[in-house]
Amino acid sequence: MTGALANPAAQACAFVLGCAVIHAARAHAEVLTRLLVAVAIGTTVLLLLAASLTYAPGPDGSFDEVTVYAAP
Repeated sequence: MTGALANPAAQACAFVLGCAVIHAARAHAEVLTRLLVAVAIGTTVLLLLAASLTYAPGPDGSFDEVTVYAAP
């Protein structure tokens, strides 16, 4: 298999595996839904935390309206 086909093939296999897991867990749909919602909320919180740490001013920086909205 060439390198160009390896990534799409791996994605297709992961998708099929995910479908099989969801199909096997359909008897526990309510628990699975709560777990997936918790994972989505946790991921969102971590992404927002990472973004806030990336754009936060340094220890010598200021955090007022002028420097925040006038940043290049």
